[in-house]
This record gives sequence, structure tokens and C-alpha cells, in this order.
Amino acid sequence: MTVTSPTPAPVVLRGMTWDHPRGVGGLRASDALLLERHGVAVHWEARSLLAFGDQHVADFASEFDLMVIDHPHVPDAVEAGAILPLDEYLGAPLLVDLERESVGRSHESYRYRGHQWALGVDAAAQVSAFRPDLVDGVPPYWSDILDLARRGRVLWPHKPVDAFSTFATLLAQKGSPLAAPELFLDRSAAREVLEFMCELADAVPDWCATSNPIDVAEALSSTDDFSVAVALFGYTNYSRAGFRPRLVAYDDIPSFDGRAGGSTLGGAGVAVSATTKHPELSVAAAATLAGAEVQSGPYTAGGGQPGNLRAWKSDGANILTRGFFQNTLRTLERAWVRPRVLGWPDLQLELSHIVRDCLTSRAIDDSAIARIERLPERHLKEPIL
Repeated sequence: MTVTSPTPAPVVLRGMTWDHPRGVGGLRASDALLLERHGVAVHWEARSLLAFGDQHVADFASEFDLMVIDHPHVPDAVEAGAILPLDEYLGAPLLVDLERESVGRSHESYRYRGHQWALGVDAAAQVSAFRPDLVDGVPPYWSDILDLARRGRVLWPHKPVDAFSTFATLLAQKGSPLAAPELFLDRSAAREVLEFMCELADAVPDWCATSNPIDVAEALSSTDDFSVAVALFGYTNYSRAGFRPRLVAYDDIPSFDGRAGGSTLGGAGVAVSATTKHPELSVAAAATLAGAEVQSGPYTAGGGQPGNLRAWKSDGANILTRGFFQNTLRTLERAWVRPRVLGWPDLQLELSHIVRDCLTSRAIDDSAIARIERLPERHLKEPIL
């Protein structure tokens, strides 16, 4: 009689991501490949998009092995000892490959103090969206967007965190990016940008002030009341047949010069908790999730929005998403990257509310701009480099 050895049970890791098919679907769809490669299964839990942007990684890191995070949270997570330096586990050639295959500066955005703290698995920036059955595309100039908005056809999500992102995008497009090492805020450019944002807020529906990019994509894909949305982070899910009643297509971010530069880079990277009991397996799983095989295959097919350039340039991914990747890649490659500096998440949160207050009151005075200027001394614990 032949005795066969039982198949070893997989190591189960706990993972944290954010609650949307883009945040969860691709990761869960990649589980079979992780099991095949590493004997690992990941149980993914999801938190809200708001918590993804605002909650400190150290608040939940001890409960998980793998965590999908936003790059400005890296310095505070490092200071708290919450995440592992992945370059101490992964070989230099692999890291070089992942950086070379990164969409824009996505991979670089998780580097801090000479170490790589997360691997980009998701790439995004503020772009535009439109209904291809109603219009041919999105005007490339902000002046035309404002005219279209005054005709009632434009949506713009500007709840506080998204208002901040638009503020930063427009400053970069003006040639005066926020948080430059030599000047945190250009007062003149800030006033121009806030005045333009107030004009745009006047021209879009009032409910946009409490909406995020998901809310706007849901509205655009479920009614015929609007044809264009601007300054929202892209979600390929809405460009996939059958996801919602009406298909949404995506395009470059509008700009003042028509060149689609300066968009605030978003996206997400996978980090490994410093408290994991399986550091080597967790790091190996993270590297596999960020690699081209997963990113171009089950991750994208499962609803994820990859961070790997080979996936963005693949015919299959673009056919699946009505050209989402090829239509927005220019914006991603020219995006503005928030600084990795200790204290940034709290600064961003307060800045978001200052900008929101300006939009709510439709008034910009010197005191609001002065409050923004004082934020670095209130929150940052190291210089911006």
C-alpha cells in the first residue's frame, strides 16, 4: 500500500486593504498564485477609503501581516517601528526591476531614509472621466471645463481630502508645487488656485462638496444627468463592461496649458508589518503581488488597478477597461508626488479642511493662506527634502 504525505496546510496571513472592488478584488484574485508560489493564503480585510487616507498605519499594524497603504504614511509608520524595510529582505536586482516597471514614480514614492518600505501594487492620480455615449472626451483646458460646468454637465468631487488633492494638483500645474523644499507655499499661486476652485465649486452640484471619486463615478455611471467629471482619482472598474449600468471612460487631467502635468499621485503600496510572525513569507508575497505576472494577470482581471507598467501597456488590460491605462498614462507619468516627511498625514488633514472651508464660504482671505503657511511648523518633524 502506498502512503502519500498530506499536503501541508497553507500559512494564513492577515492583510488590510481598502473597501472597494479596486482595493480588494485584485488582491483576492491573486491568492491562488500566492498559494502556488509560497504556500501562503491571505485573508484580506477592508477599511473605508477615508480611513485609508487618514488613519495612521501604526494604529492597526500589529493586527496584520500585509497592509496596503498610501505613500505619505510611510515616514510616520517608520518612526513608529510599524513596518519592515523590504530592501533588507529582497535582492537589489528585483527592486531595480520593480522600479523600472513602475508606473511613473509609484515605486519611488515608498522610499524613505534610504530604504524601500512598500511595493507599488496600485497606481492612480487625479484624472478625468466621461460618458463615451454622451461626449467624445474631456476638454484638456480648465477654461473649457469651467464653461462646460456652468452648463450643468460636470462633476467634481471635493470633500476635504479631494479638495486638498485638487489644490495640490493646480498648484503644481501653475509651476508652484506645494511643499517644495525651498518654499512650502507660493501665496500668489495659492490665491489664484483657490479662486479658481471656488468658481468651479459654484458651477457643479452642491452634493459634490461631500463626495469622493467613488461617489462621482457612481453618479456618472448610473444617470444621464452629467457627461464629464474632473480631478478625481481613476477607478478602472467603472470602465469595465457590466460593472455599472453605463460605461465610464477616463482621460488625462485638464490643465492650464493642455499638457496634463502636475496631477497629485495616489495609488497604493503593500507594506509588511514589523510584528508579523512570518516576515520572509510576507515579504515574498508582497513582491509577488507587485510583480508583472500577478499585476498583468489575476490582479487586473480581478478588478485591481495595477501599478506595474507592463500591465498598463498590455493590450488585454486596455481592451478590458476601454483604454483606461493608455488614456491616462501621460497624467501618471507627469504626476506630482507628495513629500515623504514625518508628520505629513496630520498636515494634509488640516490643510484639507482649510481648503474645504474656503470652498464652503466661497471666500479666500489672507488668514486662510497664512494658516496654510504655518502648517509645517505645526506638524512636520523634519525638513522637506
